[in-house]
Amino acid sequence: MRLLKQLSLIIIITAAVSFGAVSAAEQPTTAPKTVTKQKPLKKIKSKVSKKEMKKFFKKSAFIGSSIGLGQKIYMNHEGKKYMGHPKMLVKGCYSFTNDKGGKYSISYKGYKGPARKVVKKAKVKRVFINMGTNDLFEGHKKVFQRYKKYIKSMQKTNKGIVIYIESMPPVYKGGEKSRLNNKHVNKLNKNLEKYCKKRKDVYYIDITTPLKDKSGGLAKKYTSDKYVHITMKGYRVWHKKVYKYIKKELKSEKKAKKAVKYAKKFRTSNEIARAKRLVSKLHNSTVKKNLKNKLKKVKVKA
Repeated sequence: MRLLKQLSLIIIITAAVSFGAVSAAEQPTTAPKTVTKQKPLKKIKSKVSKKEMKKFFKKSAFIGSSIGLGQKIYMNHEGKKYMGHPKMLVKGCYSFTNDKGGKYSISYKGYKGPARKVVKKAKVKRVFINMGTNDLFEGHKKVFQRYKKYIKSMQKTNKGIVIYIESMPPVYKGGEKSRLNNKHVNKLNKNLEKYCKKRKDVYYIDITTPLKDKSGGLAKKYTSDKYVHITMKGYRVWHKKVYKYIKKELKSEKKAKKAVKYAKKFRTSNEIARAKRLVSKLHNSTVKKNLKNKLKKVKVKA
């Protein structure tokens, strides 16, 4: 009898243990969350070669008056291969007021007319404009209004043209005349700089500051006539500034383009974030707009 009770107790305990084991096995388990590691950002190389720079300037034109003629002389002195040998649409005494096709207007291969039409004949992708010296007798406010009209007409006639405004150079301190003085020069440049930040595909290059002396006027070593005209040494400083500015812009654009390319390819959140950051730093331009539109279509890979 005692043996029977012991056997019954063993059977009951065994059954209970087995039931518990089965129940535990059937209970749902919570698996630890796994964090997906993102791949390291693809390194971006954005070197701009001399060949690329020459190609850029080859499809460009420089517009200006007698100061622009000085630029042309300097470029010819440096040789035909210098800066890709851009087109020089310059003329002594050229101004906004005579931009009509007369004897003081700029021309291209015999064609004389308003700058917007001359540029179209030249078939360039971008223009570097340095104007205002022969107009400043009207005061900086009037010249600024003329400048805006000039830029708008240039873009309207030449679809897709990119404009670079080279700031108006300073006047030699002892050679200031009436409104052609550094006070008006500085105010005009300040307005142009603000305007270029808002206008799409219009850039501002400050060539004025590196040409100034401590008084704020055109440095003696950079003036050829103690007035507004510039020496070869001055143009060297000027062109170095332009070259450096363009190289920096091209490098930024190249970097942003590659970042967008990688964002589209890998579709990771860090690649997309980097692309957005680099694109946002670009100047207000068609390039920036196109890259932003491409990024809008890129979604993080599930």
